[in-house]
Amino acid sequence: MKKIILLVLLQFFWTAGFSQSLPFRSVGTPIQRTNLLVHWNAPKHPWPKTLWVYHMVPTKFSPTVISNLMALGSFTEKDRTDSNTNGMIFRNGQNLSISYAIGEIEYSRGENYWTTNLAKDVPGTNRLFQLTADFLPKLGISISGLTKTENGKPNIVFRNDVGSIFLQNNVWITNICAREVSFVRAVDGVEFRAGGNCLIDFGEHGQVTKISLSWRGLEHDKLYPAATPEIIMKWMREGKAVQKRMLDKFGGETTIDWTTAKSVTIKKAIAYYWGEVFLGAREHQPIFPSWVRPFATLWATVDTSHGNVDVEIDCPIIDETK
Repeated sequence: MKKIILLVLLQFFWTAGFSQSLPFRSVGTPIQRTNLLVHWNAPKHPWPKTLWVYHMVPTKFSPTVISNLMALGSFTEKDRTDSNTNGMIFRNGQNLSISYAIGEIEYSRGENYWTTNLAKDVPGTNRLFQLTADFLPKLGISISGLTKTENGKPNIVFRNDVGSIFLQNNVWITNICAREVSFVRAVDGVEFRAGGNCLIDFGEHGQVTKISLSWRGLEHDKLYPAATPEIIMKWMREGKAVQKRMLDKFGGETTIDWTTAKSVTIKKAIAYYWGEVFLGAREHQPIFPSWVRPFATLWATVDTSHGNVDVEIDCPIIDETK
C-alpha cells in the first residue's frame, strides 16, 4: 500500500520544484484550468512574507532531559537494553525509547487496571493545561515554541479520555485511567504539521503515563519569498495545487469536474511546515539529508455548476526553482 501511494503521488506531481513543496499526504486531483475564476476572500497577508526551507539534523536531547525521562520511569543504567549514536532504549516493565536521528521520544508506563484496581485521582480537564505547562521544561521544550489559539494562548488541547469499560455483576463500570493532551510546535510562527507534535497522557495523581513526541532538529537551509494570494491563484490555474480527496458518508469519493466548474472562492488560507515522511521508497533511504518545507492549505467553496461544494486544497507557498 505504501508503494502504491507513492506511485500515485509521482503521477500527480511532475514539476520538481513544486512537488517538493507539497507534503506526502497531498493525494488528490490537480487543479489545472487557465481560465478558472478564483475569488480570494481570505486575509490578504495570511502568512509571513518570507519562509525558510530547513534541513533536518539530529535532535540534541540534553543530559537533563534524558535524566528527567529516566526518573519518570525509575530507569537505571541496568534497564538500558540498547544504546548507540542514534538513541537509546530502556525497559523495566515500562518502556522508553529515544531517537536522536528523528527527534522522537516514546514512553509508556504500561499500567493494567481491573475492577479491583481502578485508577484514582485522574486529573480533570481543567488541570491539564497547567500540568502540561509544568512538564514541558522536563522535555526541554519552551511553551513559547507552541502554536497559539486565536487569543494568543498556547494551544494545549485535551484530546481523549483513556480508559476501560468492565462488566461486573451485570453492571458496566467505566474507569478513566488517564487523560490525553496534545500540542504542536510552531516554527517561525508557522504550525509544524509533521515532525513537531506531541501527545501526553496524565494518569493517577497527575503522573505522566505516556509520551509520544516528535521534535526534529532543524537548521536553516534557504530563505524564500512567500507567495502572495495573486501568485497562489496563478499557480492554482497552472495545475500546481491539489484538491484533496473527499469521501462521502458512505466512504465513496466525491469528485469535482474542474473543466466545468464556474468558480472557486478561497475562504481561509494557512501556512504549515511539513517534514519528510519516511514511507514508500523514502523508507529505505538514509534519513539524512532530509528537509522541512512550507506549504499552504486553502479552504474553499467551488461552484460546480450543479451546486456548491466545500473543498480543501494544498498548494505550494514557495518556488524552489528560483
